[in-house]
Amino acid sequence: MGAKDANGEADVSRETTSEPVVQTVVLDLETSQLKNKKVRTGVDEFQKIAGYFSDIMPSIPVYERTRNNSAFYNLVKKEFGDSEIKSSVARDAAYHAISVWDSYVSNGRPGNRPVLGNGSYMYLCDQDIELVENDSGYGLKAAFIPYDSVWFGISTTPFSQEYLDRIFEDDAETAGCDFHISDDGTVSAHLSVKWSVDVYKADDVPTKVGVNLGEKNIFAAVAVTDGEVDGVEIQSGREFRHYRERLKDKRSRMMEKGDLRGLKKCRNEHDRYTKHTLDTASRAVVDFAVEHSPSVIVLEDLTNYRERTENPIHDWPFADLQEKIAYKATAEGIPVEVVSPDYVSQKCRKCGAVDEDFQHGRDFKCTECGYEVNVDVNAAINITRMFD
Repeated sequence: MGAKDANGEADVSRETTSEPVVQTVVLDLETSQLKNKKVRTGVDEFQKIAGYFSDIMPSIPVYERTRNNSAFYNLVKKEFGDSEIKSSVARDAAYHAISVWDSYVSNGRPGNRPVLGNGSYMYLCDQDIELVENDSGYGLKAAFIPYDSVWFGISTTPFSQEYLDRIFEDDAETAGCDFHISDDGTVSAHLSVKWSVDVYKADDVPTKVGVNLGEKNIFAAVAVTDGEVDGVEIQSGREFRHYRERLKDKRSRMMEKGDLRGLKKCRNEHDRYTKHTLDTASRAVVDFAVEHSPSVIVLEDLTNYRERTENPIHDWPFADLQEKIAYKATAEGIPVEVVSPDYVSQKCRKCGAVDEDFQHGRDFKCTECGYEVNVDVNAAINITRMFD
C-alpha cells in the first residue's frame, strides 16, 4: 500500500517517503461470564489508577511527564502495589494519563481539563497480548491479571479478517490493544495494527487540497492545481449541531432528575455519535484528496485556537478531526501539511485584500474587487496558498 495516482495505480514517477500507519480494528470476542468478570476487574483497576494520576497531573511540571520518569513507576508501586492487575498494566494506566494530558496541553488546553477514571476500557501493550492462529480461526491471549492469562476466540468480520491476515503474513504488526466493556457487559478488543506505506513528498505534487474546519460546515475542501480550482466538497454541520443541542437538553433533564445512569448513557451516546461524525468527515476529506491525487492535504494550525478566537466553540473536536484526516491520508499515501491560519477567513483569495467585514454569515463578499463565494471555500483556497 502507498502513494497512488488518481486512477488508483501505483505512482512510481514521484518521490515518496516511508511512513508508519496505525489502524484500529475492533475484534468481536467469544467470551463468557467469567471472562467478562475478569475484564471488568481489569477495567476498574486500570481506570482507578489512570484517574489518580490524572488528578495529580496539574501539580507535575510538563517536562517531568514522561514515561522515563522513574517517579511515576515508584508511585505506582507505592499507591497500587496491591492492585489486582499486573504491574506492567498498572504502569500503562499511569502512562495513559500522561498521554491524555500531553495531548490536552499540545492542543491548547481546550475546554475543561481531562477527567479520567470513569471510562470503560483498559490498555494493554504488545507484551501483554498474543494473537494466535489455528485450525478454528484466530484467538487472543490477554495477560492483565497476574498469573492468570485470559484467552478469547475471535469472531472475524471481513474487515478484521483482512488485518489479522496481514499480521500473520508479516505485512503488519500489532501496536497494543484496548479492551472495552459496554453497559450490558459485552467485551470487545480494539487492536492497533501498524504497517508502513509510501507517501508522496509534499513539495513534489501538483495539487493542494485546502481544508477549512468549522461549525456551520464541518469542513470545506478545495482542490487547487497551479492556482486553478479543480473541485470543491463541503459537509454541513447542521445535523451535528441539531443533535448536540438535543442531547444537551436531554442531559439537563437527567441532571434535574439526579439520574446518574442516564447521564452516563448520554455521554456514551454523544461519544459514539461524535466518533461516527468525525470518521465520516475525515474519510470524505481523504477520499476527495485521493480523487485529485497526486495531492497534498493542507490544514490550519489550530493550536491555541480558543485563545485567539473571540467566540470559541469549546466542545467542537477540531484536533480529533485533524488527527483522523492525517492518519487516513497517510494510509492512502497522501501527505498532510499544517500552515498558519492567519487571515485565511478575512482575506480575499482573488485580490488579496484583508477585511473582517468581508464575511457576511456564510458568504464572503470582497468590497475591493467584488469577488463573492462561500466563506469557507474562500478560506480553504487561502489555506492552500499558505503552503506555496
